[in-house]
Amino acid sequence: MKGSLLKPPDSSWSRVNTQRLVLLALMVAMNVVLGRFSIQLVPEVRLSILGFLPIALAAHLMGPLYGALTGAAGDIVNYLLFTHVYGAYFPGYTLTAALSGLWYGLLLYRRRVTWPRAILTILPVIVLGEMGLNSLWVWMMYRKTFWANLPMRLVTNAIECPLKILLLSGMTRLMGRMPKSYLKM
Repeated sequence: MKGSLLKPPDSSWSRVNTQRLVLLALMVAMNVVLGRFSIQLVPEVRLSILGFLPIALAAHLMGPLYGALTGAAGDIVNYLLFTHVYGAYFPGYTLTAALSGLWYGLLLYRRRVTWPRAILTILPVIVLGEMGLNSLWVWMMYRKTFWANLPMRLVTNAIECPLKILLLSGMTRLMGRMPKSYLKM
Protein backbone atom coordinates (compact mmCIF):
# COMPACT_ATOMS: atom_id res chain seq x y z
CA MET A 1 0.00 0.00 0.00
CA LYS A 2 1.45 3.34 -1.08
CA GLY A 3 -0.07 5.46 1.66
CA SER A 4 -2.60 5.54 4.42
CA LEU A 5 -4.80 8.15 6.06
CA LEU A 6 -2.01 9.22 8.38
CA LYS A 7 0.79 9.08 5.83
CA PRO A 8 -0.19 10.08 2.30
CA PRO A 9 1.94 8.65 -0.53
CA ASP A 10 3.70 11.98 -1.07
CA SER A 11 4.16 12.66 2.63
CA SER A 12 7.44 14.05 3.78
CA TRP A 13 7.02 12.97 7.41
CA SER A 14 10.29 11.09 7.10
CA ARG A 15 12.01 14.33 6.06
CA VAL A 16 11.97 16.09 9.41
CA ASN A 17 14.25 19.05 8.95
CA THR A 18 15.12 22.24 10.74
CA GLN A 19 12.63 24.28 8.74
CA ARG A 20 9.74 21.99 9.72
CA LEU A 21 10.76 21.93 13.38
CA VAL A 22 11.01 25.72 13.48
CA LEU A 23 7.60 26.08 11.82
CA LEU A 24 6.14 23.54 14.26
CA ALA A 25 7.57 25.49 17.22
CA LEU A 26 6.27 28.76 15.76
CA MET A 27 2.77 27.28 15.35
CA VAL A 28 2.82 26.02 18.96
CA ALA A 29 3.85 29.49 20.18
CA MET A 30 1.16 31.13 18.05
CA ASN A 31 -1.39 28.64 19.42
CA VAL A 32 -0.48 29.65 22.97
CA VAL A 33 -0.60 33.39 22.24
CA LEU A 34 -3.76 33.38 20.10
CA GLY A 35 -5.48 31.06 22.57
CA ARG A 36 -5.15 33.78 25.21
CA PHE A 37 -7.34 36.16 23.19
CA SER A 38 -10.85 35.44 24.35
CA ILE A 39 -14.10 37.19 25.14
CA GLN A 40 -15.79 36.44 28.46
CA LEU A 41 -19.53 36.88 27.89
CA VAL A 42 -20.67 35.56 31.27
CA PRO A 43 -18.74 33.55 33.87
CA GLU A 44 -19.70 30.28 32.18
CA VAL A 45 -19.22 31.39 28.55
CA ARG A 46 -15.83 32.31 27.12
CA LEU A 47 -15.29 32.63 23.38
CA SER A 48 -11.85 31.73 22.12
CA ILE A 49 -11.82 31.51 18.36
CA LEU A 50 -8.23 32.20 17.29
CA GLY A 51 -6.25 29.42 18.97
CA PHE A 52 -7.22 26.77 16.41
CA LEU A 53 -5.70 28.69 13.46
CA PRO A 54 -2.03 27.71 14.03
CA ILE A 55 -3.03 24.05 14.43
CA ALA A 56 -5.03 24.18 11.20
CA LEU A 57 -2.18 26.01 9.44
CA ALA A 58 0.41 23.44 10.54
CA ALA A 59 -1.90 20.63 9.41
CA HIS A 60 -2.59 22.37 6.10
CA LEU A 61 1.10 22.93 5.34
CA MET A 62 2.76 19.85 6.84
CA GLY A 63 0.11 17.14 7.22
CA PRO A 64 -1.97 15.34 9.83
CA LEU A 65 0.85 14.21 12.12
CA TYR A 66 2.30 17.71 12.36
CA GLY A 67 -1.19 19.04 13.03
CA ALA A 68 -1.61 16.52 15.84
CA LEU A 69 1.81 17.40 17.27
CA THR A 70 1.00 21.11 17.14
CA GLY A 71 -2.30 20.57 18.94
CA ALA A 72 -0.82 18.34 21.64
CA ALA A 73 2.27 20.48 22.21
CA GLY A 74 0.16 23.66 22.30
CA ASP A 75 -2.10 22.14 24.96
CA ILE A 76 0.86 21.04 27.09
CA VAL A 77 2.63 24.41 26.81
CA ASN A 78 -0.64 26.18 27.66
CA TYR A 79 -0.94 24.02 30.76
CA LEU A 80 2.66 24.66 31.81
CA LEU A 81 2.35 28.43 31.40
CA PHE A 82 -1.17 28.91 32.75
CA THR A 83 -1.62 26.21 35.40
CA HIS A 84 -3.46 28.59 37.73
CA VAL A 85 -6.18 29.05 35.08
CA TYR A 86 -6.78 25.42 34.13
CA GLY A 87 -6.22 23.51 37.37
CA ALA A 88 -4.68 20.05 37.35
CA TYR A 89 -3.27 18.60 34.14
CA PHE A 90 -5.53 16.10 32.43
CA PRO A 91 -4.28 14.24 29.33
CA GLY A 92 -7.79 14.03 27.86
CA TYR A 93 -7.62 17.66 26.74
CA THR A 94 -4.26 16.97 25.10
CA LEU A 95 -5.84 14.02 23.30
CA THR A 96 -8.70 16.24 22.08
CA ALA A 97 -6.22 18.85 20.80
CA ALA A 98 -4.14 16.18 19.04
CA LEU A 99 -7.21 14.60 17.45
CA SER A 100 -8.34 18.03 16.25
CA GLY A 101 -4.97 18.64 14.58
CA LEU A 102 -5.07 15.17 13.06
CA TRP A 103 -8.55 15.83 11.65
CA TYR A 104 -7.47 19.21 10.25
CA GLY A 105 -4.56 17.51 8.50
CA LEU A 106 -6.68 14.71 7.07
CA LEU A 107 -9.04 17.20 5.49
CA LEU A 108 -6.77 20.15 4.69
CA TYR A 109 -3.31 18.78 3.82
CA ARG A 110 -2.44 19.82 0.26
CA ARG A 111 -6.05 20.52 -0.58
CA ARG A 112 -7.89 23.63 -1.66
CA VAL A 113 -10.20 24.78 1.12
CA THR A 114 -13.72 25.36 -0.16
CA TRP A 115 -16.71 26.35 1.96
CA PRO A 116 -17.99 22.75 2.20
CA ARG A 117 -14.50 21.54 3.17
CA ALA A 118 -14.19 24.27 5.82
CA ILE A 119 -17.57 23.27 7.28
CA LEU A 120 -16.64 19.58 7.18
CA THR A 121 -13.37 20.41 8.91
CA ILE A 122 -14.70 22.60 11.73
CA LEU A 123 -18.06 21.01 12.53
CA PRO A 124 -16.82 17.55 13.66
CA VAL A 125 -14.07 19.13 15.78
CA ILE A 126 -16.67 21.25 17.57
CA VAL A 127 -19.34 18.55 17.92
CA LEU A 128 -17.16 15.52 18.70
CA GLY A 129 -14.16 17.23 20.28
CA GLU A 130 -15.23 20.36 22.08
CA MET A 131 -18.80 19.37 22.95
CA GLY A 132 -18.32 15.61 23.18
CA LEU A 133 -14.86 14.70 24.45
CA ASN A 134 -14.26 17.87 26.45
CA SER A 135 -17.63 17.41 28.21
CA LEU A 136 -16.57 13.86 29.02
CA TRP A 137 -13.27 15.13 30.44
CA VAL A 138 -15.11 17.69 32.61
CA TRP A 139 -17.35 14.91 33.90
CA MET A 140 -14.35 12.67 34.64
CA MET A 141 -12.46 15.41 36.48
CA TYR A 142 -15.19 17.25 38.36
CA ARG A 143 -18.22 14.94 38.19
CA LYS A 144 -20.27 17.73 36.64
CA THR A 145 -22.97 16.14 34.56
CA PHE A 146 -22.82 16.27 30.80
CA TRP A 147 -26.37 17.60 30.54
CA ALA A 148 -25.76 20.45 32.98
CA ASN A 149 -22.88 21.81 30.89
CA LEU A 150 -24.47 21.18 27.49
CA PRO A 151 -26.62 24.36 27.20
CA MET A 152 -23.64 26.69 27.75
CA ARG A 153 -21.45 24.62 25.43
CA LEU A 154 -24.16 24.80 22.77
CA VAL A 155 -24.34 28.60 23.05
CA THR A 156 -20.56 29.01 22.97
CA ASN A 157 -20.04 26.67 20.04
CA ALA A 158 -23.01 28.04 18.09
CA ILE A 159 -21.28 31.43 18.19
CA GLU A 160 -17.77 30.07 17.53
CA CYS A 161 -18.59 27.67 14.69
CA PRO A 162 -19.41 30.17 11.91
CA LEU A 163 -16.55 32.43 13.01
CA LYS A 164 -14.07 29.56 12.84
CA ILE A 165 -15.34 28.54 9.40
CA LEU A 166 -14.88 32.13 8.17
CA LEU A 167 -11.39 32.37 9.69
CA LEU A 168 -10.29 29.03 8.22
CA SER A 169 -11.52 30.00 4.76
CA GLY A 170 -9.95 33.43 5.01
CA MET A 171 -6.61 32.06 6.21
CA THR A 172 -6.33 29.61 3.34
CA ARG A 173 -7.38 32.25 0.80
CA LEU A 174 -4.62 34.54 2.06
CA MET A 175 -2.14 31.68 1.83
CA GLY A 176 -3.13 31.25 -1.81
CA ARG A 177 -1.65 34.69 -2.48
CA MET A 178 1.74 33.77 -1.02
CA PRO A 179 4.58 32.71 -3.33
CA LYS A 180 4.68 28.91 -3.59
CA SER A 181 8.34 28.89 -2.53
CA TYR A 182 7.26 30.07 0.95
CA LEU A 183 4.86 27.18 1.31
CA LYS A 184 7.23 24.37 0.35
CA MET A 185 7.93 22.26 3.36
